[in-house]
Amino acid sequence: MRSRDPMSIAIVVIAAYTAILAVALPLVLRGSAGAVADDFARGTGGVSIQPTGASIAFDVQVGAAADLVADALEEAGIIEDAERFRLLLAYTGVGVELQAGRYEFEPNTPAAEVIRRMREGLTVDALVPVPEGLRLDEVAAILVDGGIVEWAEWGEAIGRPRFRTFLSTRPEGASLLGYLLPASYPLRREMTADEVIDVMLDAFEAALTDDVALIEDVRASGMTLHEVVTLASIVEREALIREEQPIIASVFLNRLEDGIPLQADPTVQFAITEREQDGPITWWKIELTLDDLAFDSLYNTYAYGGLPPGPIANPGIDAIRAVIRPAETDFYYFVATGDGSHAFAETLDEHNANVERYLTP
Repeated sequence: MRSRDPMSIAIVVIAAYTAILAVALPLVLRGSAGAVADDFARGTGGVSIQPTGASIAFDVQVGAAADLVADALEEAGIIEDAERFRLLLAYTGVGVELQAGRYEFEPNTPAAEVIRRMREGLTVDALVPVPEGLRLDEVAAILVDGGIVEWAEWGEAIGRPRFRTFLSTRPEGASLLGYLLPASYPLRREMTADEVIDVMLDAFEAALTDDVALIEDVRASGMTLHEVVTLASIVEREALIREEQPIIASVFLNRLEDGIPLQADPTVQFAITEREQDGPITWWKIELTLDDLAFDSLYNTYAYGGLPPGPIANPGIDAIRAVIRPAETDFYYFVATGDGSHAFAETLDEHNANVERYLTP
């Protein structure tokens, strides 16, 4: 067989690629019913972006050009590379199937996942939000209220063994608490509880593995993934302001390194709520008493040093990153200031002064 000239092959490939782009990129987004709006000028459809906490609200009007959407996604930080997004649309040929609407994405969402959601029309209205920092039963309550699962079904499914590589560092008998990634999920009422749990575990794995350097940093930290998730769950419950997570993580890591008990209120809140299961449940008791702080539980980080046996909540990926990539500080203490932020201190004297300033009536 006669070999082909590499330049000829390149010219053919470029010509084919150009032809594909000529078809894919001028496409405009459809409405939820699938009909392209005639009163929208091609290529001038609107896109608006609005940060909403850890997520980004992304509104796409009917008639918005796919090319414009790609640029807006990159500008918003939802995807890393608009050109890669265009290439994927061109390769798959699904650009014509993207639907307009209000979406919610995490920063640096894989392009394929963005396309999947927009192709299926998984707008905010079609998603079930699972916030950060919840216990397993709190997650279940959201799903039960949403008509997705039944309590009994969830209880059986959550207790079944799950074999995933990232779950391998859990102690024997540990639950899945900490590994159901907080996110907005496209869940359907016909899904089983097992399927819902698998979706959440898949999301955790994807969030972890999308950042290759993060996995390497976990290995370099000297902590197991279970220990990382455990500490991240405490950081998640302590930090109301996301930007403070790496600082709060540094406080706890400094204390662990020097053998100082963490003395984290959320671990006590977790422990005493476990104690109160036979009565009225208060998921996270706010005002802790001296008796609460003395409650005998391995989750009580006032009574026991080191990390608790496992996570106290499901942390978001940002809290996990904060533990792996903490701020470099000499802080050992922090106290809430009353506006959601914290005052940090290096010494006990500084901390006591902060307590006097912010907590004394």
